[in-house]
Amino acid sequence: MTDKEFLQQILQAQDNFWSKEYPQMNLEERKKYWLASTHKGMRTQGEALADEYSEFSKKWYDFAIANEPDFDEIFKYVASNLGFEFDWEEYYKRIKK
Repeated sequence: MTDKEFLQQILQAQDNFWSKEYPQMNLEERKKYWLASTHKGMRTQGEALADEYSEFSKKWYDFAIANEPDFDEIFKYVASNLGFEFDWEEYYKRIKK
């Protein structure tokens, strides 16, 4: 398998998830998805860059709301269940850039 074919498979799997699998999830499953994804992303960014909020950006937020119409409501649940005090001010600063 070439690098190009490998990349195409990854992109196809992502497209399949967002177009077919994710829309079939109920609200609780979508909350769990965003909680796990956000927790992992913040932990990874914190370890790699010492800035766990670096995962958030306007591009990330635009993608999230394009794929989840109730994203802001779901993210309130996510932020309150991460296991630490979420810095909303820092979050809003990052998603507006």
